[in-house]
Amino acid sequence: MQPIKKVLISLDHSQLDSELVDYAQFFADISEVTDVHFIHDVEFILSPAMQKEFPDLEKNTLAQRKKEIEKVIETHFKPKRQVNTKFTISNEAKSIKPLLRIIKQENIDLVMVGSKEPSHGGGTFTTKLARRSPCHVLTVPIGSSSHLKRTNQIKKFLVPIDYSEYSKQALERAIMIGLRIKDPVEIICQNVFTVPSGYHYSGKTREEFAEIMKKNAQANFEEFIGTVDTKGVNIKTVFSEDINEDKTTDIRDLAKKEQVDGIIVGSRGKTKAALLLGSIAEKLIRNEKQFPILVVRKRGDFEGILDRIRKL
Repeated sequence: MQPIKKVLISLDHSQLDSELVDYAQFFADISEVTDVHFIHDVEFILSPAMQKEFPDLEKNTLAQRKKEIEKVIETHFKPKRQVNTKFTISNEAKSIKPLLRIIKQENIDLVMVGSKEPSHGGGTFTTKLARRSPCHVLTVPIGSSSHLKRTNQIKKFLVPIDYSEYSKQALERAIMIGLRIKDPVEIICQNVFTVPSGYHYSGKTREEFAEIMKKNAQANFEEFIGTVDTKGVNIKTVFSEDINEDKTTDIRDLAKKEQVDGIIVGSRGKTKAALLLGSIAEKLIRNEKQFPILVVRKRGDFEGILDRIRKL
């Protein structure tokens, strides 16, 4: 699996910035990261009349904001080893275009962005970025940095499994990160299965058919895990029945019950129902604001999708 070496971090001049930079330092310490590029987009638009009356206002505003963000980076980003850093400031009205441009130009492996409740300005920007980013996406909610400072370690990852190549990549990434952490990390593999609506035609009760589905899921997992090099890491399996036609609620419930340190999910699922981002990954990013979520995307897969779209 390709290492994560180049990381792009989107800052928004909010209280989440210091947490993102703290988390970036932690991620750099437990990964192969060599380059970290911070970017901040200033939402500052002047009318032509205002530009004429105050010709230096935009330049001075950007300079002041640049100084403020650089102070946050200087204070909170102190990795244990040498990491190249860079900072870019733009004025494109909170657009994802600057990020996508840098991702392409610098061949970024992972983009990190804060995750906030919609009432605090979160949601749409993060979801759009996750849909369109050709690389891995890591969302970091408020509280992630303080959690790391309290525990001083990562103990558990939750990896939703549907036996697809995408969930295999997510599990392999979890193992790869886990092996770089000093203390043992438990990786919880969760498969959420659904009892089909026509189960009664089998002559079985719902409970009986659910048990059949669970045993089938267990058998599929044994075959699936045989294709993954677990390298002696601690793997725990959980099989959950989906009872409300929303598998993400089962994933989030387990994450809270187990108090995991992060959720690692494939960018798409077995059905490949969504073109750019699977429904499970998108719903998790949109609704989960307690745990960091790493969306693992296969390099080159995004470009292949776009090529197919252009041919339509």
